[in-house]
Amino acid sequence: MEQQEKKKRKIQRSISTQSSSMSSIPLDVTSKILAKLPAKSVLRARCVSKQWSSISTDPYFISNMFPKQSSSSLLIFFKPKRKLFVISIHQNPNEPQHVVSYQMKFPNYCRFGFRESVHGLICFRIAKKPIIWNPTLRKFSTLPKPKSNWKGKIVFLGHDPVACEHKVVCMPRDKASDKCRVFTLGTATQKKWRTINIINHKHLPFSNTIGDNDGQCINGVLYYRASLDQSNVDIIMSFDVSTMYNKDITLWVLEDAKWLCKHFTRASYNDQPLQAFSGINGITEDGEFIYVAYVLDSFYILYYDPEKKSYRRVDLQGVGDADFMLRNGLGNMDGIRIHTCLNIESLLSL
Repeated sequence: MEQQEKKKRKIQRSISTQSSSMSSIPLDVTSKILAKLPAKSVLRARCVSKQWSSISTDPYFISNMFPKQSSSSLLIFFKPKRKLFVISIHQNPNEPQHVVSYQMKFPNYCRFGFRESVHGLICFRIAKKPIIWNPTLRKFSTLPKPKSNWKGKIVFLGHDPVACEHKVVCMPRDKASDKCRVFTLGTATQKKWRTINIINHKHLPFSNTIGDNDGQCINGVLYYRASLDQSNVDIIMSFDVSTMYNKDITLWVLEDAKWLCKHFTRASYNDQPLQAFSGINGITEDGEFIYVAYVLDSFYILYYDPEKKSYRRVDLQGVGDADFMLRNGLGNMDGIRIHTCLNIESLLSL
C-alpha cells in the first residue's frame, strides 16, 4: 500500500513539473509549434493541457495559422447503401505518398455536387437539408432546413476571412429572386437562417443535373454562374461573404493585343482512350491535372503534366479489388459513382 502511495505521489509530482514547464513556454511559441503538427497530432495535443486545447480550438488558430501548414489532399469517396468509404491521398510532391482510408455511417439520398472544400469543410444536401462535413474530424453536421416557399434550393459554402467564419448561402433554383438566406457556422447565439436582400439584380443561379452549382469561394468572395431575370443571358455573380454584398462581375475584353490560346484535350494513356475517366478532377500544386476513374475497378489515379505532356500513374493497392469488396461486405459495385474533392485539413468543430 505504501509503495502504491509513493508511486502515486511521484506521478503527481512529475505531472506538476511537466505542467509548470509547459506553462513557461510563451503562447505564440506554443501556437507556432502546434501549427506545424499534422491535424491528427493537434487533436491528441488537446488532451495534454487546457492551454493547448484552448489554443488549438481558437478560431484564429484554426482559420489563419493551421491551414498555412496544411498541404492539400485528394479525397476519393463512394457511397454504397448507408456506408461512406473515404480515401485521402496527400498531394505534396515533396512528401512520401500517404494514403488514409476509412468508412463511416451515412444517410441515404445525399447529393454530392461539389468539386473542392472551403477551408477544410464541405457542403452538400440530403433532401432539402444542408449537410456540413469535416473530413479531418470525420464528422457531419445537419443544418436546420431554411424556411421558404422555394420549391428548389441551391446551397453554397463560403468563408469569411475577416471574422474567421464559414457561412452557408441558400438561394432558390426554381425562380429568379432578389433574396437569399445565410447561416453562420459555429455561432452559439445564431443557430438560424438570416434573410439577406440582394441589392443589384434578380437572378437565377445555374444548377446542374443534380440541382447543384459549381460555385467557387476565393479570398472571401463566392463566385457562381447565374442568369438574369426574364433573360437567357449568363452572368457571373459574386457574393462577399464578409459584407454579404452581392453584385455581377464585369468581364474586360482585350481588343488590340493577341490572345494565346491553348487547347487541352482528353488524350490517351498507353494508346488507350480515357473513356472511363470523368474529366479533370483537380489540379495539383505543381499544375498537374488529376484524372480519377468513374468506376471502382483496379483503382488508380493519373496525373497529367500539360507542359511536359506526360502522364504518371499512382496505383492504390488494396482498393477496389476483390479482397476489398469481400472485406467490406460489398457486392456488385455497378452504378456506384466515384466522387472526388480537393481538401485541406481543418480542426473546426461542427
